[in-house]
Amino acid sequence: MKSLTREVNWLGQATAQADDQALARVVRMLDGLKDRGAADQVLAMARQRLRALRPARPLGFMRVLFLPLDGVIIASPRWRRGEPQVPRSALAPLAQLVHLRLGAQAEQVAGACEGRTTANLADVAKLGQLLWPLAAQALPTASPPGWDETGLNAADYAAIAALCRPLWQHGEVLWAAMAAGPEGPSETLARAALLAVLPAGPAAVTAALASIMARAAHPGQVAMLAAQLEPQCRAAAQTALDRVLEEEPPALDLLDIATATAAAAGLAARLEDLERCSLIHGERQRRLAGLRRAADEACRERFLTGAEAQVMQPAGQLLAAATVSDGAVVQLENGARLLRSMEQVGRRLGSGPAYDKALAAMTEALVRLAPLASQDSTALRLMDLARLVEILNGPDAAMQLLAAARA
Repeated sequence: MKSLTREVNWLGQATAQADDQALARVVRMLDGLKDRGAADQVLAMARQRLRALRPARPLGFMRVLFLPLDGVIIASPRWRRGEPQVPRSALAPLAQLVHLRLGAQAEQVAGACEGRTTANLADVAKLGQLLWPLAAQALPTASPPGWDETGLNAADYAAIAALCRPLWQHGEVLWAAMAAGPEGPSETLARAALLAVLPAGPAAVTAALASIMARAAHPGQVAMLAAQLEPQCRAAAQTALDRVLEEEPPALDLLDIATATAAAAGLAARLEDLERCSLIHGERQRRLAGLRRAADEACRERFLTGAEAQVMQPAGQLLAAATVSDGAVVQLENGARLLRSMEQVGRRLGSGPAYDKALAAMTEALVRLAPLASQDSTALRLMDLARLVEILNGPDAAMQLLAAARA
């Protein structure tokens, strides 16, 4: 058992540090296992990466079942009684219970999941529309046999089931708001979802908010909307905001430059929205400022790493090469464009002067490399370096490189 634990830890750490393509392959492999065993333990170590990457995951009965509760599913060691959350250890037993009680209807959903992934939001909505209302009715009042093997007691089952039922019952409108998260979601969709679960009480509202806000580009707007619905919703909105403020920034250093830029842009949009939220003040405001600083630092560090990997190293290698293909030059320019995109996002997070300094240093380094450039069309030419500087630092800097090289 100890040996297995060490192997799981080793594999989990390796997965968490793998490049994006390798991680996607590992996820596909583990998702394809019938008996997941330690697979979820491995993926848990890469969960922060997965939140940023959001790779398409194959649909299955359990995944569809719990999508409306996505924002309140947490690692079992972090679960606390009395909190409107669901520990991961409860997912499989609950899914098996629902599947057993639904019988042929569950088999129909499971069969329809074959070949489909989470990337198709319409497929999720169609399957969920069939499954979620049935699941809400299928959960028994008393805990099922074998429930104690989860490490949870009968009272825990009652609390978790009471959380699942309303979110499944109103899963269709809740999923509509969740799926529209990258566009807001709109006030119409968010309001419809929250009003639907409101009669179920504060815990259900808090859980619904958490699921909507986890995917929302504008979580602060969703929280303010909730706070205006009813007095009980204000506390739920503040609880949901606390969870958003507890989130760690994406691990940008473990993402490729394009994915890191997209993750940083999404984070910048969320931070800007949260800073406009009137519910955030005092200690929450200080935590928000800390989150911005952490995001700013992570983006700046990823930019500096990218500057070396995307531009400086490849430029040096091409200058030393006997022949250089047009494709290699295009790839170098594309790397510079990706870096420039990250710099523009980074400025939104706060470190404008730091990027000015970094771009100036890169320009100076490329100017020093200019004498190594060739006039031969088969090698890296001076105009190629000038084009690179223009992408990174504008036409004036490119003209300075050409002037310095000709002086």
